[in-house]
Amino acid sequence: RGSRQTDIEAKPRRSRTGWPPSWGCSAMAAQWTVIVFGDSWADYICPTWPQVLARLLSAKMLNVAQGGSTCADLTGQSRRALTHSELPRAPGGLMRRETLVVVHTCGNDLIGKLMPIVMGGGALERLEMLQPNPGVREAGVIAQFLEDMYRAGARHFLVSGVPLFHHLPVFNLAWGVVANVVNSGRLEALGISPGDPPELAIQVQAASLNDRWSEVVSNFNKAHPEANAVFFDEVGALDRLRDSMGQEAFDRQMWDMTMFHPSPFGHEQLAVEAHRCVVAGIPAISSTAPPQTTAPATPQAAPAQKSDPIQVKVRNVKGDVSFSVDCDGGWRLAELRKEVLAKAPAGFATPDAVCILALQGKFLEDGQKSIKELGMVNGSLLIAVIKPGPSSK
Repeated sequence: RGSRQTDIEAKPRRSRTGWPPSWGCSAMAAQWTVIVFGDSWADYICPTWPQVLARLLSAKMLNVAQGGSTCADLTGQSRRALTHSELPRAPGGLMRRETLVVVHTCGNDLIGKLMPIVMGGGALERLEMLQPNPGVREAGVIAQFLEDMYRAGARHFLVSGVPLFHHLPVFNLAWGVVANVVNSGRLEALGISPGDPPELAIQVQAASLNDRWSEVVSNFNKAHPEANAVFFDEVGALDRLRDSMGQEAFDRQMWDMTMFHPSPFGHEQLAVEAHRCVVAGIPAISSTAPPQTTAPATPQAAPAQKSDPIQVKVRNVKGDVSFSVDCDGGWRLAELRKEVLAKAPAGFATPDAVCILALQGKFLEDGQKSIKELGMVNGSLLIAVIKPGPSSK
């Protein structure tokens, strides 16, 4: 394929089906199969997190993912899966209901096109990854893929987000180029102005892609109430791992020599995060999974009643601070900014700091619209840009 020379994916080198000898078997294994679709974060020279997830679930695994692929290749991968001799089938030929479809794609569609431009020059600002509302075409392809798998009998899905994670080591090669584009004013369409940190472009776009993928999953679930699709926020998982492991240990252990792919250790950690997502979101699987032991929650006083209560997630540009804010869908943006600063951790901002909020790749401006009318829903991710107040200048 003509674009293959610019891909940052690896060729498949592992066994594609069945049980690795060391996995063992369990009661769940006799029932469930994990079918893996996608790119080299699902098919690589070491066990990838979707493959490890199958092990953690004690399920059989059929992997039709292919390193170097784009979302357009899901059609061919689907065809291979549906005609595979090891695909478990129900009477009538459809997939067994005890099948979990895992899809991880679009790394090459969006991120893979960055490095050839960084290394060889080109119009970086023309990349779809740095355009407003990225991923429209790719989201449509994933939505069609889910429908195709549904018609083939699948009822349980795990849809991973794109790993547009601004701490990826490969981005260290790009920050200088991105900073030049930011400072030239050529990313104003994203609401990013000269002087803003280059990481902001990736942060804002990652949030936008997550919202778009999450919307695909939500729309699918609404159309098919008897099915269950779950969105795996891979960037959020990487953030949590970096917080829990510590920056130095995370950066040293999570990545291999490509500076883009997780190491074997990194895939193991992501698999644990994905396992939690599956168990929490798919009752048919959680009912067979071992119970989770957690400390009892401390009783808290009930918050003041809101007429349209929602909770948003707030993260800074660097990605090392994140927290949740309870608010009301009827609030104006100024009220939300005030609450963000009030609920932020110590040191997040000075008392007179200016807080600018971004949603789905766009900076929000004050006006008469409520935050719900601006597009915020329960679980929306906001990027908070903190700029010095008057007393700090």
